[in-house]
Amino acid sequence: MTTRPQVVFLLLMGTALAGVRPVRAGNDIYFVTYNHHINKGETELMVMTDFTIPRERTPEVGTYMSNMIELEYGFTHQWASELMLEGFFDFDRQAARYTGFRWENRYRLQRAANKGLNPVLYMEYEDLDAQTRFKMEVSGREDGKGEPAGPEPERERILETRIILSRDFGPYNVAFNWINEMDLQRRLFTDYCYALGFRKTLGDHHHGADEDDEDASPTAGAAPYRCPMHPDQTANQPGKCPVCGMALEPAGRKAGRRYSWKPTGIGFELYGGLGNSGAFGGPFKVQPHYLQPIVMFHPAPNVMVHIAPAFGLTPVSDDLFRTAVGFEF
Repeated sequence: MTTRPQVVFLLLMGTALAGVRPVRAGNDIYFVTYNHHINKGETELMVMTDFTIPRERTPEVGTYMSNMIELEYGFTHQWASELMLEGFFDFDRQAARYTGFRWENRYRLQRAANKGLNPVLYMEYEDLDAQTRFKMEVSGREDGKGEPAGPEPERERILETRIILSRDFGPYNVAFNWINEMDLQRRLFTDYCYALGFRKTLGDHHHGADEDDEDASPTAGAAPYRCPMHPDQTANQPGKCPVCGMALEPAGRKAGRRYSWKPTGIGFELYGGLGNSGAFGGPFKVQPHYLQPIVMFHPAPNVMVHIAPAFGLTPVSDDLFRTAVGFEF
Protein backbone atom coordinates (compact mmCIF):
# COMPACT_ATOMS: atom_id res chain seq x y z
CA MET A 1 0.00 0.00 0.00
CA THR A 2 1.62 3.23 -1.15
CA THR A 3 1.03 5.89 1.51
CA ARG A 4 3.04 9.06 1.04
CA PRO A 5 1.55 10.75 4.17
CA GLN A 6 2.95 8.02 6.42
CA VAL A 7 6.47 8.47 5.10
CA VAL A 8 6.18 12.25 5.26
CA PHE A 9 5.08 11.84 8.88
CA LEU A 10 8.26 9.92 9.64
CA LEU A 11 10.40 12.63 8.08
CA LEU A 12 8.59 15.47 9.84
CA MET A 13 8.76 13.68 13.16
CA GLY A 14 12.52 13.37 12.80
CA THR A 15 12.82 17.09 12.01
CA ALA A 16 10.64 18.15 14.91
CA LEU A 17 12.63 16.08 17.36
CA ALA A 18 15.73 18.13 16.58
CA GLY A 19 14.46 20.49 19.26
CA VAL A 20 14.39 17.83 21.99
CA ARG A 21 16.78 18.54 24.90
CA PRO A 22 17.61 15.21 26.53
CA VAL A 23 19.98 15.02 29.48
CA ARG A 24 22.95 13.34 27.85
CA ALA A 25 24.21 11.68 24.67
CA GLY A 26 26.30 8.58 24.22
CA ASN A 27 24.97 6.30 21.50
CA ASP A 28 27.73 4.47 19.67
CA ILE A 29 28.96 5.05 16.16
CA TYR A 30 27.67 2.06 14.18
CA PHE A 31 24.79 1.76 11.69
CA VAL A 32 24.61 -2.04 11.28
CA THR A 33 26.87 -3.57 13.93
CA TYR A 34 25.85 -3.80 17.59
CA ASN A 35 28.24 -3.84 20.51
CA HIS A 36 27.75 -4.67 24.21
CA HIS A 37 26.91 -1.20 25.55
CA ILE A 38 23.55 -1.08 27.38
CA ASN A 39 22.63 1.61 29.93
CA LYS A 40 19.82 1.14 32.44
CA GLY A 41 17.13 3.82 32.35
CA GLU A 42 18.41 5.40 29.13
CA THR A 43 16.01 6.28 26.33
CA GLU A 44 17.60 6.69 22.92
CA LEU A 45 16.01 8.13 19.81
CA MET A 46 17.74 7.70 16.45
CA VAL A 47 16.60 9.15 13.10
CA MET A 48 18.43 7.39 10.24
CA THR A 49 18.38 8.30 6.55
CA ASP A 50 19.94 6.52 3.55
CA PHE A 51 20.31 8.03 0.06
CA THR A 52 20.78 5.11 -2.34
CA ILE A 53 21.83 4.91 -5.97
CA PRO A 54 21.01 1.38 -7.21
CA ARG A 55 23.56 -0.38 -9.37
CA GLU A 56 20.71 -1.14 -11.79
CA ARG A 57 17.65 1.08 -12.07
CA THR A 58 14.40 -0.68 -12.99
CA PRO A 59 10.81 0.49 -13.58
CA GLU A 60 10.16 -0.49 -9.95
CA VAL A 61 13.33 0.83 -8.27
CA GLY A 62 15.06 4.16 -8.90
CA THR A 63 17.24 6.46 -6.79
CA TYR A 64 15.58 6.59 -3.39
CA MET A 65 15.73 7.83 0.19
CA SER A 66 14.90 5.36 2.96
CA ASN A 67 14.27 6.26 6.59
CA MET A 68 14.15 4.54 9.94
CA ILE A 69 13.15 5.90 13.33
CA GLU A 70 14.40 3.92 16.33
CA LEU A 71 13.24 4.29 19.92
CA GLU A 72 15.18 2.28 22.53
CA TYR A 73 14.95 1.93 26.30
CA GLY A 74 17.40 0.25 28.67
CA PHE A 75 15.36 -1.70 31.23
CA THR A 76 18.51 -2.91 33.02
CA HIS A 77 22.26 -2.68 32.47
CA GLN A 78 21.93 -5.99 30.58
CA TRP A 79 18.60 -5.72 28.71
CA ALA A 80 17.41 -3.15 26.18
CA SER A 81 14.35 -3.15 23.91
CA GLU A 82 13.81 -1.13 20.73
CA LEU A 83 11.00 -0.32 18.28
CA MET A 84 11.86 0.69 14.69
CA LEU A 85 9.61 2.16 11.97
CA GLU A 86 10.72 2.50 8.36
CA GLY A 87 9.72 3.73 4.92
CA PHE A 88 11.15 5.15 1.69
CA PHE A 89 10.64 7.71 -1.05
CA ASP A 90 11.60 6.83 -4.64
CA PHE A 91 12.72 9.97 -6.50
CA ASP A 92 12.46 8.45 -10.00
CA ARG A 93 8.93 7.13 -9.51
CA GLN A 94 7.79 9.93 -7.14
CA ALA A 95 6.38 7.19 -4.93
CA ALA A 96 6.49 6.74 -1.16
CA ARG A 97 5.74 3.80 1.07
CA TYR A 98 5.61 3.05 4.77
CA THR A 99 7.07 -0.46 4.91
CA GLY A 100 6.57 -1.65 8.46
CA PHE A 101 8.23 -2.15 11.84
CA ARG A 102 10.87 -4.10 13.70
CA TRP A 103 10.93 -4.94 17.42
CA GLU A 104 14.22 -6.00 18.94
CA ASN A 105 15.58 -7.08 22.32
CA ARG A 106 19.22 -7.35 23.38
CA TYR A 107 20.51 -9.11 26.50
CA ARG A 108 24.13 -9.08 27.64
CA LEU A 109 24.91 -12.38 29.34
CA GLN A 110 27.23 -10.97 32.00
CA ARG A 111 26.81 -8.03 34.36
CA ALA A 112 30.37 -6.76 33.91
CA ALA A 113 30.39 -3.98 31.30
CA ASN A 114 33.70 -4.89 29.65
CA LYS A 115 35.01 -8.37 30.42
CA GLY A 116 36.13 -10.95 27.87
CA LEU A 117 34.12 -10.90 24.64
CA ASN A 118 30.96 -9.57 26.36
CA PRO A 119 28.49 -11.88 24.54
CA VAL A 120 25.07 -10.41 23.82
CA LEU A 121 21.99 -12.28 22.60
CA TYR A 122 19.78 -10.43 20.12
CA MET A 123 16.28 -11.24 18.88
CA GLU A 124 14.20 -9.15 16.48
CA TYR A 125 10.76 -9.61 14.94
CA GLU A 126 10.23 -7.94 11.55
CA ASP A 127 6.88 -7.26 9.88
CA LEU A 128 7.85 -5.52 6.65
CA ASP A 129 6.58 -4.95 3.14
CA ALA A 130 8.51 -7.09 0.65
CA GLN A 131 9.61 -3.84 -1.02
CA THR A 132 11.35 -2.57 2.13
CA ARG A 133 14.63 -0.84 1.26
CA PHE A 134 16.35 0.36 4.42
CA LYS A 135 19.59 -1.60 4.91
CA MET A 136 19.43 -2.40 8.60
CA GLU A 137 21.56 -5.33 7.50
CA VAL A 138 22.11 -7.17 4.20
CA SER A 139 21.82 -10.93 3.94
CA GLY A 140 21.70 -14.01 1.73
CA ARG A 141 22.68 -14.05 -1.93
CA GLU A 142 21.18 -12.33 -4.97
CA ASP A 143 21.03 -15.15 -7.55
CA GLY A 144 18.03 -16.90 -5.94
CA LYS A 145 19.87 -20.19 -5.42
CA GLY A 146 18.70 -22.17 -2.41
CA GLU A 147 15.47 -20.25 -1.93
CA PRO A 148 12.13 -22.10 -1.55
CA ALA A 149 10.04 -22.57 -4.69
CA GLY A 150 7.06 -20.30 -5.26
CA PRO A 151 6.46 -16.55 -5.08
CA GLU A 152 7.64 -14.51 -2.13
CA PRO A 153 4.86 -13.30 0.21
CA GLU A 154 3.79 -9.66 -0.01
CA ARG A 155 4.96 -9.08 3.58
CA GLU A 156 8.04 -10.42 5.27
CA ARG A 157 7.69 -11.84 8.76
CA ILE A 158 11.22 -12.53 9.89
CA LEU A 159 12.75 -13.66 13.17
CA GLU A 160 16.28 -12.26 13.24
CA THR A 161 18.79 -13.49 15.80
CA ARG A 162 22.35 -12.36 16.40
CA ILE A 163 25.32 -13.42 18.46
CA ILE A 164 27.14 -10.20 19.37
CA LEU A 165 30.76 -10.22 20.54
CA SER A 166 32.33 -6.92 21.54
CA ARG A 167 35.21 -5.51 23.56
CA ASP A 168 36.50 -2.05 24.47
CA PHE A 169 40.22 -1.37 24.55
CA GLY A 170 40.48 2.13 26.00
CA PRO A 171 39.10 4.47 23.31
CA TYR A 172 38.75 1.59 20.83
CA ASN A 173 35.84 -0.78 20.31
CA VAL A 174 35.81 -3.92 18.18
CA ALA A 175 32.52 -5.74 17.59
CA PHE A 176 31.41 -8.74 15.50
CA ASN A 177 27.84 -9.89 14.79
CA TRP A 178 26.77 -13.23 13.32
CA ILE A 179 23.22 -12.76 12.00
CA ASN A 180 20.47 -15.26 11.08
CA GLU A 181 17.26 -14.10 9.35
CA MET A 182 14.62 -16.84 9.61
CA ASP A 183 11.53 -16.52 7.38
CA LEU A 184 8.54 -17.57 9.50
CA GLN A 185 6.31 -17.99 6.41
CA ARG A 186 8.57 -20.12 4.23
CA ARG A 187 9.43 -23.19 6.27
CA LEU A 188 11.96 -21.34 8.40
CA PHE A 189 14.18 -20.61 5.39
CA THR A 190 17.15 -18.66 6.76
CA ASP A 191 19.49 -16.07 5.27
CA TYR A 192 22.93 -15.60 6.84
CA CYS A 193 24.92 -12.40 7.22
CA TYR A 194 27.62 -10.75 9.29
CA ALA A 195 28.74 -7.32 10.51
CA LEU A 196 32.16 -6.25 11.76
CA GLY A 197 32.74 -2.84 13.35
CA PHE A 198 35.73 -0.87 14.62
CA ARG A 199 35.53 2.49 16.42
CA LYS A 200 38.00 4.91 17.98
CA THR A 201 36.85 7.72 20.26
CA LEU A 202 38.90 10.86 19.58
CA GLY A 203 39.81 11.99 23.09
CA ASP A 204 37.39 14.37 24.80
CA HIS A 205 36.98 16.81 21.89
CA HIS A 206 33.20 16.48 22.02
CA HIS A 207 32.78 18.80 24.97
CA GLY A 208 35.36 21.66 24.75
CA ALA A 209 34.66 23.42 28.05
CA ASP A 210 34.76 27.21 28.28
CA GLU A 211 37.96 28.41 29.90
CA ASP A 212 36.11 30.61 32.38
CA ASP A 213 33.68 27.91 33.56
CA GLU A 214 33.82 27.26 37.30
CA ASP A 215 33.43 23.80 38.75
CA ALA A 216 30.61 23.46 41.23
CA SER A 217 31.15 21.35 44.33
CA PRO A 218 30.04 17.74 43.85
CA THR A 219 27.27 16.27 45.97
CA ALA A 220 28.47 15.13 49.38
CA GLY A 221 29.59 11.51 49.27
CA ALA A 222 29.59 11.38 45.45
CA ALA A 223 32.66 10.55 43.39
CA PRO A 224 34.21 13.86 42.26
CA TYR A 225 34.98 12.76 38.68
CA ARG A 226 32.83 11.17 35.98
CA CYS A 227 32.81 10.42 32.24
CA PRO A 228 30.93 12.99 30.10
CA MET A 229 29.69 10.23 27.77
CA HIS A 230 29.01 7.54 30.41
CA PRO A 231 27.98 9.35 33.64
CA ASP A 232 27.72 6.04 35.51
CA GLN A 233 31.52 5.70 35.22
CA THR A 234 32.95 7.64 38.19
CA ALA A 235 36.24 7.90 40.07
CA ASN A 236 37.80 9.68 43.03
CA GLN A 237 40.67 11.10 40.97
CA PRO A 238 41.36 12.28 37.40
CA GLY A 239 41.74 9.55 34.81
CA LYS A 240 40.08 7.99 31.78
CA CYS A 241 36.72 6.27 31.33
CA PRO A 242 37.16 2.46 31.24
CA VAL A 243 34.35 2.22 28.66
CA CYS A 244 35.28 4.83 26.04
CA GLY A 245 38.68 6.16 27.10
CA MET A 246 37.57 9.80 27.44
CA ALA A 247 39.05 12.00 30.17
CA LEU A 248 36.99 12.10 33.37
CA GLU A 249 35.61 15.53 34.34
CA PRO A 250 34.75 17.13 37.68
CA ALA A 251 31.25 15.90 38.53
CA GLY A 252 29.96 19.36 39.38
CA ARG A 253 31.11 21.13 36.22
CA LYS A 254 28.56 23.54 34.82
CA ALA A 255 26.92 22.76 31.50
CA GLY A 256 27.84 26.08 29.87
CA ARG A 257 30.04 24.69 27.10
CA ARG A 258 30.76 25.17 23.46
CA TYR A 259 30.18 22.23 21.14
CA SER A 260 31.40 22.07 17.58
CA TRP A 261 31.49 19.93 14.48
CA LYS A 262 34.96 18.65 15.27
CA PRO A 263 34.89 14.82 14.92
CA THR A 264 34.63 12.95 18.22
CA GLY A 265 34.85 9.44 16.80
CA ILE A 266 35.87 7.56 13.67
CA GLY A 267 35.43 3.98 12.58
CA PHE A 268 34.32 1.61 9.88
CA GLU A 269 31.96 -1.29 9.30
CA LEU A 270 32.24 -4.27 6.98
CA TYR A 271 29.00 -6.19 6.49
CA GLY A 272 27.38 -8.51 3.98
CA GLY A 273 25.49 -11.69 3.12
CA LEU A 274 26.80 -15.24 3.38
CA GLY A 275 24.20 -17.27 1.51
CA ASN A 276 21.25 -19.14 2.98
CA SER A 277 20.15 -22.42 4.51
CA GLY A 278 19.64 -23.87 1.02
CA ALA A 279 22.88 -22.60 -0.50
CA PHE A 280 25.44 -21.36 2.00
CA GLY A 281 28.14 -19.02 0.70
CA GLY A 282 28.40 -18.94 -3.06
CA PRO A 283 30.49 -16.86 -5.47
CA PHE A 284 31.53 -13.48 -4.08
CA LYS A 285 29.88 -11.71 -7.03
CA VAL A 286 26.38 -12.85 -6.00
CA GLN A 287 26.75 -11.80 -2.35
CA PRO A 288 26.05 -8.25 -1.12
CA HIS A 289 29.04 -6.80 0.76
CA TYR A 290 29.66 -3.22 1.96
CA LEU A 291 32.57 -1.23 3.39
CA GLN A 292 31.48 1.81 5.37
CA PRO A 293 33.77 4.44 6.96
CA ILE A 294 32.02 6.48 9.68
CA VAL A 295 32.58 9.85 11.33
CA MET A 296 30.76 10.90 14.51
CA PHE A 297 30.13 14.45 15.80
CA HIS A 298 28.74 16.14 18.92
CA PRO A 299 27.30 19.40 17.54
CA ALA A 300 25.37 19.94 20.79
CA PRO A 301 25.56 18.42 24.28
CA ASN A 302 22.44 16.36 23.69
CA VAL A 303 22.94 15.40 20.04
CA MET A 304 25.17 13.01 18.15
CA VAL A 305 25.44 12.91 14.36
CA HIS A 306 26.87 10.03 12.34
CA ILE A 307 27.83 10.27 8.65
CA ALA A 308 28.90 7.33 6.50
CA PRO A 309 29.32 6.66 2.78
CA ALA A 310 28.73 2.95 2.13
CA PHE A 311 30.60 1.44 -0.81
CA GLY A 312 29.22 -1.67 -2.47
CA LEU A 313 32.03 -4.20 -2.96
CA THR A 314 30.28 -6.53 -5.42
CA PRO A 315 28.17 -6.15 -8.59
CA VAL A 316 24.98 -6.77 -6.57
CA SER A 317 25.74 -4.11 -3.93
CA ASP A 318 24.48 -0.53 -4.22
CA ASP A 319 26.29 2.66 -3.22
CA LEU A 320 24.65 4.84 -0.59
CA PHE A 321 25.20 7.76 1.77
CA ARG A 322 24.01 7.29 5.35
CA THR A 323 23.24 9.78 8.12
CA ALA A 324 21.93 9.34 11.64
CA VAL A 325 20.97 11.84 14.31
CA GLY A 326 20.79 10.47 17.84
CA PHE A 327 19.31 11.87 21.06
CA GLU A 328 19.49 10.34 24.55
CA PHE A 329 17.26 11.06 27.53
